[in-house]
Amino acid sequence: MVQDSDSIAKGSLRWSIAFGAALLLLAIAATAWFGIYQSSQLRAIDQEQSFYKDLIQCRVALAALDDRLGRPGLSAADSSDIEARLVLERARFAESGRREAIRKGGSLAAWLDEGRWGRATVSRESIGLMVIELDTMIAASTKKLSDSGNSIVAALHLFMVFNGALLLTIVLFAGRLMLSNYRHLLLPLNQLAHRLTLLNRNIPESIHETAEATATFLTDPAPSADLRSVTESVADLCRDIEEKNKKLDELYIRDEKTNLYNYRHFKEHLIIDVERAKRFGDCISLAMIDIDHFKRYNDAYGHIAGDRVLERIAAIIREECRGTDIPSRFGGEEFAILFPKTDREMSFEIAERLRQIIEAEPFDHEHRQPEGQLTVSIGLATWPEDATDWYSLINNADSALYKAKEEGRNRVVSFNPESAVRQEAG
Repeated sequence: MVQDSDSIAKGSLRWSIAFGAALLLLAIAATAWFGIYQSSQLRAIDQEQSFYKDLIQCRVALAALDDRLGRPGLSAADSSDIEARLVLERARFAESGRREAIRKGGSLAAWLDEGRWGRATVSRESIGLMVIELDTMIAASTKKLSDSGNSIVAALHLFMVFNGALLLTIVLFAGRLMLSNYRHLLLPLNQLAHRLTLLNRNIPESIHETAEATATFLTDPAPSADLRSVTESVADLCRDIEEKNKKLDELYIRDEKTNLYNYRHFKEHLIIDVERAKRFGDCISLAMIDIDHFKRYNDAYGHIAGDRVLERIAAIIREECRGTDIPSRFGGEEFAILFPKTDREMSFEIAERLRQIIEAEPFDHEHRQPEGQLTVSIGLATWPEDATDWYSLINNADSALYKAKEEGRNRVVSFNPESAVRQEAG
């Protein structure tokens, strides 16, 4: 009887060991699959990010050339220079671009085919079509990067659920035998299995929160080497994805030339802040800033000198803005600053200080400007005194800006509905 009992015990032990080994092989296979999948997805994301940057650079270059073509009185020299720049940009983009991502028969594909591009096709219409195609490709690339990130997170969830299921199976089917002999080894694993199950039931939506929740497993007493390796890999993956997402966000919301926020980001903040101000009864001020006689300066000294002026004024704006302000490039030589929770008096004080700093700043060739200095005009509007919504806030700040231009430039003017004017500034 004892011998039969011993035989049953030995058979049960052998079955348990074989079953545990099979589960261990499954866990190793799942870890290997996840590692391979993670590496391939990260390589794909790196390649797509590189392509995304090439698309952005090409789009900015073509848009700048389109702007030059649209200027009146385009000389033959300017036209030749534009065509030369198009040839250089085509060569650079063809070297780094991916042909399979470009729609066959489109303007962009024809442009990249040197045999099908000639002087006669250089026009605003053809460049505009290429810009539209690039916008479509940029949107598709952004979606692809987002989908890749989502697929990695989904694979992470699946991997963690699978590992949790394996651990729970080990606890259920071999727990009694192992617990009686190796209690001090199984107890930490049982606790980790329980925490993995809870994490999978309430998985955080944020990659950062996922990394933090995963990293807490390493604080448990005496975690196994395999579990530590898996946990560190998952935490590192989440942090890597979060860092890449931050870089993509910066590319998406920043103006490339001035490093200020772009119009899209500015508008999103303006709409949100106006709604928040309506709810909590706060003030919001908006400053519209325009460089005086900038077209004359640009025409006299060239776009490179003009770009240096834009970059320096943008740097001054960033330095003078508070941490809560939203400085942005509104378009061309015009800037906009959103002042959350700021009344008319405070915004006027900030704008006036900014105007004086720019007036005192030494710029190249500014002594040949009409007033002997390179200056800015600033228009201010405050919600709710001057506007009923975000759209009228922009319009009224713009109206105050044109009033500043009309009164002689190099001044700050607050919106006044009785004297508001709209006039094209020189």
